Amino acid sequence: MEFLVLLLDTSPVLAASNLPGMIGNALLVILGLGMVIFFHELGHFAVAKWCGVHVERFSIGIGPILWSRQKGETEYAFSALPFGGYVKMLGQDDMDPNQMTSDEIAENPRSYSAKKVWQRMLIISAGVTMNVITGFLFFAIAYRMGVLEMSPVVGYLHPGDPAWTAGILPGDRIDSINGETVRNFTDITQSIVLSRGEIEIQGQRADGTDFSVTVTPRQGDRAQKVGIAPAATTRIWDEMPADVPTTNPGMPAAVASADFRRGDRITAINGRPVTYRHDLERIEASLADQELVYTVERPIKPADGTTEAEPAVETLEVTVPPRPMRSIGLWMAIGPVRAIIKGSNAEQAGLQVGDQITRVDDLAVGRDIDPLRLPNYFAGKAGQTVAVTVTRQPGGPVGETEKVLQIPATDAPGWVDMMINKSTPLAIPAIGAAIQIQRRIAKVVEGSEAALSGKFKVDQQITKVALERPDPKSVDYDALGNKPSPFVIDFETADQDGEVQDHMNWAYAFAAIQDVPLRDVRLYFPADSADGDGGGSVLLTKNEPATDWYLPSRGIVGFEPLSLTRKAESWGEAFGLGVGYTKSSAINIYLTLRTLFGGRLSPKELSGPVGIVSIGYQVADQGLSKLLMFLGFLSINLAVLNFLPIPILDGGHMVFLIWEGVTRRKPSARVINWAHGMGLVFIVTLFVFVLWVDFSKLLGFG
Repeated sequence: MEFLVLLLDTSPVLAASNLPGMIGNALLVILGLGMVIFFHELGHFAVAKWCGVHVERFSIGIGPILWSRQKGETEYAFSALPFGGYVKMLGQDDMDPNQMTSDEIAENPRSYSAKKVWQRMLIISAGVTMNVITGFLFFAIAYRMGVLEMSPVVGYLHPGDPAWTAGILPGDRIDSINGETVRNFTDITQSIVLSRGEIEIQGQRADGTDFSVTVTPRQGDRAQKVGIAPAATTRIWDEMPADVPTTNPGMPAAVASADFRRGDRITAINGRPVTYRHDLERIEASLADQELVYTVERPIKPADGTTEAEPAVETLEVTVPPRPMRSIGLWMAIGPVRAIIKGSNAEQAGLQVGDQITRVDDLAVGRDIDPLRLPNYFAGKAGQTVAVTVTRQPGGPVGETEKVLQIPATDAPGWVDMMINKSTPLAIPAIGAAIQIQRRIAKVVEGSEAALSGKFKVDQQITKVALERPDPKSVDYDALGNKPSPFVIDFETADQDGEVQDHMNWAYAFAAIQDVPLRDVRLYFPADSADGDGGGSVLLTKNEPATDWYLPSRGIVGFEPLSLTRKAESWGEAFGLGVGYTKSSAINIYLTLRTLFGGRLSPKELSGPVGIVSIGYQVADQGLSKLLMFLGFLSINLAVLNFLPIPILDGGHMVFLIWEGVTRRKPSARVINWAHGMGLVFIVTLFVFVLWVDFSKLLGFG
């Protein structure tokens, strides 16, 4: 009896489904899953017949029989649960293991148990063999058609994570990991998730120079990670969901001289060419205080409504004004340096993790300058050396030592790195360091709405931030085009990676406030035992502009992922690519199991029936070749999992056969019954667990 459980699918889903083609996609997925199961069972069936075994039933699906037809000596059936199947042979029944040890059945020359050990091994392994073959064929056909893959180009880095500290940059192309060639971004993700210890990353910078770095992945909430994300183009994706706007409400792009539309490609900003989203955002951040002119290429739709492979384009210029950052009237205290890029100006000047920056030049941090402005301050000193005063605690709480470091600054703008969670430190790209901003108030800005409320004071902690819609029925979006409701940042709970509260970074909340400028900001604070204040919250409704500090982003969303089409020019090349992908898929599934049982991969990454259908449905929306790749992976997945040494599965039967071949005697009925009972309990438990995981993800609490 075989079951489908998808262990790990790291293939990025490039498109969201839309109404047209929903029924066709669903049918394709159902048909594809049925084919994977069918070919597996066909392998068992064909070899059993070849060996002269009486096959009583051939079933696609498990559980109650919905339809069956007798043809010859075999009953062909469809059963209620489609995520499995079985071939019931005389003398081999997983639901009645006594048949395997019955002397009476073994006397029948057409029974499974009467066949020689090598014949039974062929029968048992035939399903797996057939899945490997069909998986290979799925891959080969897909590559002959052309497979759209995410390019192995880095678009974003998470400050403080291993890739960031190793010096990997946006625009870097990764060519190999641990000597293994990287074809796409999925290969990168899998290599990181399944690695042990340090990994060697080699690639090419955006300027064409080679690089090689050693990175040690860190354990995230579900899997290992190094903190990178794939690149995107400057084209606004025309496959975004219809209800997602191309510009964030309340952001500068929403009041531009012309609309940004799906299919638009931004080719230049103020005359400076751009190719990738990270290049575009760097220019936006470096010219944050200026009016920007975007050069846009827009496809011209034919009047008759037809679709052209390469439509004509018109070029237009769209002017977008700057917009000040939103101030909440509170400066927070600076925390310690959390990370430093290897070889950066900060490291060379002697800055260390744990240092507390107290002054920059003649400005006291937290009193004369808002710590959140340090990324912009250093970028504004490009080409100059900044005197940075730090306090350091050598050897622990023995005593603080004050040092003045001379750190050269570059023009790398701040606030362009991805704030991934509450513990992500604030990057200062101009020197190559990242700092924590505490949630403790260092200064209340005089005359601000916060100050006028009379509720805030120096050294007070902010425990939670809630971003509330003035009109609960209104809809707005964050910087990624999501509709965050409710949007609550609780600093009293650990983040998704389990980071302790000491690492919580106020900069994450501040970035979120800028992403949804139309929302009111509710700040929560704890009780004050000194004056008997029971704690509470203050709602800030005014969008107070910061002085001489501007948004780094103009609010354009929905850029198309950077991808490439890998298409075999001949069937020989397609078969070669199919063999390679079959091999890597099998190895990755094995390594995934090893990583899972080693505790370095969360069981929450498993997917069961609902997850398989959901992923398959989304993949089908990307085209037939992508669906074939998914089905090929699923087929290899089925082969590997069913050959694990678990009773009831093919691998468990193979263990018994090996025992019989070595000892020249069959296992006892007691051993087989006990093993099958344990195997059944394991499979049922696993099936229930992955169903729970599926529905947890579906309902948004997993």
